[in-house]
Amino acid sequence: MTPAEIAARLETIRGLHAPDRRLAVWEVELEEPAGGPPRLVGAVSETDAASELEDLARAAGAAAAIELLPAGGELQGIAHRSLAHLRAEPRHAAELVSQMVLGEEALVLRARGDWLQVQTGDRYVAWAHRGSLLRRDPADPAGFRDRLFERRPPPGRWVVTTRGARAVEEPAPYAPPVADLVQGAIVEVAQTRGRFVEIVLPDGVSGWVWRGGLAPADLLAERFTPDGRAVLEHGEQFLGLPYLWGGTSEKGFDCSGFVQRLYGLHGVPLPRDSDQQAGFGEPVEPGPDWSGVADGDLAFFSEDGARATHVGILAEGGRLLHASTGRNGVWWDALDRSAGTHDEYAGRLADSLTAVRRLRFPPPPPR
Repeated sequence: MTPAEIAARLETIRGLHAPDRRLAVWEVELEEPAGGPPRLVGAVSETDAASELEDLARAAGAAAAIELLPAGGELQGIAHRSLAHLRAEPRHAAELVSQMVLGEEALVLRARGDWLQVQTGDRYVAWAHRGSLLRRDPADPAGFRDRLFERRPPPGRWVVTTRGARAVEEPAPYAPPVADLVQGAIVEVAQTRGRFVEIVLPDGVSGWVWRGGLAPADLLAERFTPDGRAVLEHGEQFLGLPYLWGGTSEKGFDCSGFVQRLYGLHGVPLPRDSDQQAGFGEPVEPGPDWSGVADGDLAFFSEDGARATHVGILAEGGRLLHASTGRNGVWWDALDRSAGTHDEYAGRLADSLTAVRRLRFPPPPPR
């Protein structure tokens, strides 16, 4: 098998098992040492990819040194403070691509110096500084991985449901703070005292929070109704919040982070980026007057007419709630050209619309 044939086969394997490098590790190279057989070297995160690479090496008479991640067995990473920043490369100056809120988990794939490459519950692969994650050996590795990718928190956990929450030292309104909490954070509840509950953070630090600012994870639908109107009303709470590339929390959202966090709290788990989210739901024809749109539909936009590069949440009549660089944050825009608030920026958005999709919410909880 010639080097060109090996390279072509490598691309086929990558296309089958790691087509989106945001969702899988594929670092495979063909080395051609002078006077020796070719070698396949590198690392992958998909078991089937590793197996096919070994088969290819045997068929090509090549040596193989392919590391299957996670290296060293299953390791659970947990964000143990307000936010853990996820970067494209293992350095602080690298692009911020996403965030984990306190209590969210990830599979640790490998370590490189002070950095950990992780895969989060939405299967996103990125780098986190080791100081931002608590690492544990899961008691049930297979069960942990299943629960992670189904995006289920550990049994018995509670979710922070308010903005701007904090844990304090004592169950009193003006006690000193011990931890910052963002909406969506996942905590363990130890006890209740009056209007306060004691929570335990993943690293064992405990504090007290207002009881009304938490809900059991398995009863979250009672706090965040699973329907489009409720998503919009929830999202309006963030109007004016600054835009943050890679942001997924009330500290700052990007467009897809805003959509992912809101829909996740309302019972619909979505991928991280807008082009990935565009594959979910059913297509909707909005119509020239936007009469085909329902509250909670997702609108996708493209800079080049192909891959979605922006997403927002529609309301009836073609109003769009989104986190936008053009508006420097969360804002309403009127896509309908006949609307009184329609302007040049909204017109450019409407011209770049590529799709409207309607998501299916889980049934609301019984009353």
